[in-house]
Amino acid sequence: MRHQQPEQSRFMHVVVENTVCLNTGDAAILIAIKEILDRALGEEAKIYVFDSNPEVSERLYKEKKYKNLTFRKLLSEQVFKYEHDRNFLKNLAKKAFNKIRLHAIGQLGRGNEALANLVLDKESRKSLEIYRGADFVVTTGGTYLVENYNLKKRILQFQIDSLMQKAPIFFTQSLGPFNNGYNRISLKSVLNESPLILLRDEKSLGHISNIVRDRTKCHVVADAVFALADTQRITDILAASTPPAPTGRVGISVRNWNYVKDGQDGMRRYIEAVGQLVISLVQQGKKVTFVSTCQGVPEYAHDDSKTARAIVTELDPSIAESVSIDSSFHTPEQLMELVKGFDFVVATRMHMMIMSLCVGTPVLPIAYEFKTKELAARLGISEVLMDIDTIAAEEAAGKLQLFSEKLEDFRKTSLKSVLMENASALSSVELLKRVIGSTASAASSDGADHLLADDEGDPTRLGHRQRNQTGQQIA
Repeated sequence: MRHQQPEQSRFMHVVVENTVCLNTGDAAILIAIKEILDRALGEEAKIYVFDSNPEVSERLYKEKKYKNLTFRKLLSEQVFKYEHDRNFLKNLAKKAFNKIRLHAIGQLGRGNEALANLVLDKESRKSLEIYRGADFVVTTGGTYLVENYNLKKRILQFQIDSLMQKAPIFFTQSLGPFNNGYNRISLKSVLNESPLILLRDEKSLGHISNIVRDRTKCHVVADAVFALADTQRITDILAASTPPAPTGRVGISVRNWNYVKDGQDGMRRYIEAVGQLVISLVQQGKKVTFVSTCQGVPEYAHDDSKTARAIVTELDPSIAESVSIDSSFHTPEQLMELVKGFDFVVATRMHMMIMSLCVGTPVLPIAYEFKTKELAARLGISEVLMDIDTIAAEEAAGKLQLFSEKLEDFRKTSLKSVLMENASALSSVELLKRVIGSTASAASSDGADHLLADDEGDPTRLGHRQRNQTGQQIA
């Protein structure tokens, strides 16, 4: 029997999946998504964040301002087993195990709980009930759908979405190209079912032009983090008769990149080039601070401060005494406050670049993927962009000299563009309203907080499809 709940107001309940919030750039995307969703809904949304490491993310984002975020384990990482060796029998058993669980999820998505109760643990079932009762699902923005990475976990997560009768909204992505047949076929289904696909650049749109049938639901808009821009501060900087007083401090964001051209030789060239940047900056009288979006979290696989140390240890002591390494973790808000104190930032991490610009701090960019090149072109700073695949010490010194000499021109050009990027990022509010408007009006009064007492699905919810969905394949 349906459990009757008292009439009450409720938040919209939203699932945001595929996040890695141990990365401050990823967390900035999540915070921006929340800002955009709140504007689209006209109220704060209750967001269930399905993350790769929810326990640590919850520890890092426990302040009151994050109270509407609830972190849970990404289901594709919790439910399935993956191949990590060449043991044929072991891997065959994993595939059989995964198919049973996938079938159980499909049954649960249609309201049949018996198999799920047998083969899924309590936390997985609870997470699936949150999916079933969510008003809609968002797959977070970023650059995780590129073939430098293994896409199997992402694809399986999208299969779970489909089985739970949720077609995800794709937030601002840089993605593709998809040359692998398995990836292309698997993503074609979810991209075509999605009601809205937001892309960060025209290149990404081209990568799915032959995959998505309905191009009208695909929109190129600015990275979501530009929604967090301090537009008043930027406007004041642009309107001022004199440039901001120099602080004599410069920030540098570096990273290790496994896909750099020429492998270890390429990383050696990059380290030497950044070292030359440091030398040139100190010779100009600057104090240099290494700080980045991926650091200070022992549980995270990436720590950019390690690359920073590799650079600093090779510096002459007379140079190194003017260099510091900030290896602490910073939330997006803390990081943006920190970079206000820099004259400019040399940024390899793209979201270090964006968050710096969002508070009016100019950026000298180093691109490691096409996304940064596309962004630099829109910001009008391609002239000084460096490519990690080709960067060398002599070029780095030359780009820095040009950037320093024309700093005010680059500041004005890029900050005017940031205001446009902010407007573009916020244009997704209206796009979301069109998609979720009918869902908001049809939402039930009890919501996801009472899902475990209410097994009845709501056929008016976004992405509900009346078809047999238990025949999905798992590789």
